[in-house]
Amino acid sequence: MFLNNPFPEAFGLDIGDSSVKLVQLKHKHPPGQASYLYPETLRSVTVPPGMIINGEIQQPEIVRKKILHLLGRDGSYPKIESPWVVANLPEPQTFLKLIDIPTPARDLMYDEVSFHASRHLPFEVQDTYLDWQILNQSSDEKTSKVLIAAVLKTIADSYTYLLEASDLNILALEAEAIAVSRALITSSKDYTGMARALVDIGASRSYIVIYDNDSIEFSKTLGFTGESVTTAIAQALKIERDAAEKIKTSSGLNQNSEFPNYATVMDTLIMKLVAEIKSSIKFYEEHFVSANPVTHITMCGGLSNLANIDTVLSQKLKISSRPGNVWKNLAPLTVSEDITEDEKRRGLSFATAIGLALRAVDNPLKTVNL
Repeated sequence: MFLNNPFPEAFGLDIGDSSVKLVQLKHKHPPGQASYLYPETLRSVTVPPGMIINGEIQQPEIVRKKILHLLGRDGSYPKIESPWVVANLPEPQTFLKLIDIPTPARDLMYDEVSFHASRHLPFEVQDTYLDWQILNQSSDEKTSKVLIAAVLKTIADSYTYLLEASDLNILALEAEAIAVSRALITSSKDYTGMARALVDIGASRSYIVIYDNDSIEFSKTLGFTGESVTTAIAQALKIERDAAEKIKTSSGLNQNSEFPNYATVMDTLIMKLVAEIKSSIKFYEEHFVSANPVTHITMCGGLSNLANIDTVLSQKLKISSRPGNVWKNLAPLTVSEDITEDEKRRGLSFATAIGLALRAVDNPLKTVNL
């Protein structure tokens, strides 16, 4: 086991604007059956508003205390003994893109990747940490397909400081889109000729990822979030935010007998989401040479649990849409009884943390990290 992963009990940590989530996976070896993974630890804590804004840490000491709480350092939980962590870098602050470089893979060097990446980055390359992965490994290819990932040094350094101040050893910092893809894309499935849209609809930030040709090809931030929806409901119905949150959770995209205009508010909001998703898919299919048609939308994040959202998106976009199964790459369905009903329900909001934990439990050094 040590030879497979020299960092036993490593875990995934998803640091978001409104919450921090921890997932620790463990191998199980039932007699006469194939080994599989199950969630040993699944924890979440709320982060007060303003502590992290659009992925930028504003109050590191308060966030650090939240992390220590999840680690059990204050006695609230059984203590996580392992110091090894794979953590996320926030989607709004990272840049991912698949680019073509006119150099064979065997000859590709960092300086050339950096030069070509600079033509695509929204910020100066010298201000970033740049990572890259060659997707076509054939030695006779004259052009390399390279997935580039970049983050501002100031952002990455702030996350490094936060984690090290929490007495954690960082194995990798990874873009959220990569972690979500690891959780939602079926590892054993052949997606030849099909693209998938992964839509993470979270409390404070949402985004769409296009997965095609065995790689992330495109990602974009979306404006439809739990907080924005709750605010819109509260303002339109002239009620307190707590009441708006309860109505949103209970009614979803259905009618609410107490507030007849609730459905109108939600219809307006959902149509904006539909327009954003449609625009993103159209941009991808029209601007990427090797694009395959998007044949399915897989959702995750807390808002993917909203009643009727999958039906509405399917009807409006003319593409099948449904919440994903974030546990699919842990274990065969025949041995998934260890995953409780509560974990299945909560799992959609843990997609990023699960993707990070999947990397943590399988030797993190084998995977290119940002």
